[in-house]
Amino acid sequence: MHGIRAYSRSMLDIWFVAGIALGTIVTGFCAIGSFDRGSDSVTRRSWNREHLARKRAVLASRPTIRATTHSTPPGAIPKAS
Repeated sequence: MHGIRAYSRSMLDIWFVAGIALGTIVTGFCAIGSFDRGSDSVTRRSWNREHLARKRAVLASRPTIRATTHSTPPGAIPKAS
């Protein structure tokens, strides 16, 4: 009777340690995965900001078409007759 109790107690200890080890491994993979997704998100966000800033700069530097009474828009070189 004493041998069966000792065996079940040691099996309980082994399963407890195995559960702690498995939980630690799973938690580590989850932490690494979320860190990786976060760093990708930060990189994508900063790249997107730069892309939008460059797009705005290009659009701002384009000449705009305005309805004027002039035959040529301001700043344009008139055609030679």
